[in-house]
Amino acid sequence: MSAPRGGWALAALGSLVLLTLLSFVTAGAWDTLSIDLRHRWVALTAGREPGGGPAAQPPAVGMNVFLEQEVEPEKRQRSLDLLQAAGVTWIRQELPWEQIEPLAKGQTTDPNFGGSTWAKFDDIVDRTSAMGMHLVLRLDTSPRWALPPGALDGLSPPVRDEDYFDFVANAAARYRGRVAAYQVWNEPNLTSEWGHQPPDPTAYAALLRGAAERIHAADPNALVVMAALAPTLTDNADAENDLRYLQQLYDVGIRGSFDVLALQAYGLRGGPDDPRVGSEDVTFSRPTLVRQVMQRNGDAAVPVWATEMGWNVNPPSFAVQQYGRVTPPLQARYTVRAFDRAQQEWPWLKVGFVWFWKRPDETNRDQDWYWFRVADPDFTLQPVYYALRDAAVTGRL
Repeated sequence: MSAPRGGWALAALGSLVLLTLLSFVTAGAWDTLSIDLRHRWVALTAGREPGGGPAAQPPAVGMNVFLEQEVEPEKRQRSLDLLQAAGVTWIRQELPWEQIEPLAKGQTTDPNFGGSTWAKFDDIVDRTSAMGMHLVLRLDTSPRWALPPGALDGLSPPVRDEDYFDFVANAAARYRGRVAAYQVWNEPNLTSEWGHQPPDPTAYAALLRGAAERIHAADPNALVVMAALAPTLTDNADAENDLRYLQQLYDVGIRGSFDVLALQAYGLRGGPDDPRVGSEDVTFSRPTLVRQVMQRNGDAAVPVWATEMGWNVNPPSFAVQQYGRVTPPLQARYTVRAFDRAQQEWPWLKVGFVWFWKRPDETNRDQDWYWFRVADPDFTLQPVYYALRDAAVTGRL
């Protein structure tokens, strides 16, 4: 006979407190202790039962990178070597359209340095392919000549979708057989990622559908990945609730237009075990709600990738902590535990891409998002790197 849930929770909490104190108090990690206890308490009191044994293979480990921003090819190679040593088998890299055809359609000569605008991306594809790593290219950002009048930045969709379709077709033909997947845009349910216009599911559906057709025609073996929607409870002209937006995509007939559904799986202000899925906050459990939308629309067989996932470690001095905050040791433990939970509970989640590897310099240290990083610009490795590497070496991931 099992113990009542309340009794189990109190007993588990008492043991948890004692064990955690013994583990951390001697190290003086009070910040880590308080955050971890708070997150675990939420998981317990919200009714989360302890998970069972592994139910499936763990998701493959991926990493978001900005390799095109590294001037020296040697640094790109060093990054890939370190990532492979940590068990990373998938790489997600942006391929901005505005960098390939910056001045005019078909113009691919670098206006500043000469040579081909494809060159650095060719190098990235060559290196990842040579190492046997799977590469996902995120295709977005319109060049100035393709933008509507008054557009504030390249994140606006183009005036003519056909120009974008030609770009994605060129990319798929150029890298045929060497790029595993192409992701069409990013977070279109945010106005900041949709040209400072209100989110438009019908317009994005048309963009995805046309791009998928051209990619499949140019490289039939490449996967088309739908843009991950930003997980948000907001529902206005600035940001549309991701679950509502996804349902609208299905309503306009998006089913069958993509091979992989992508989502973002951030822990934000909770831990990897936080079971809450209500209106109080976005938690690491939100992918289960996305999955429910897929099931209701007959897409249960479509694999899911978390194209961004992780916890932020910004300094306590930051006045604004938009993405929550944990300590470096917790970022390390939470990231591995997130993969553990997906293995135990979400067999439909096939790849998880940690956000993010590193920036080329410290220009953005004053930005909240900078502190998701796994390594510093000088390749100083954070605890989360070692946690992933150890998990890979021991076979946990």
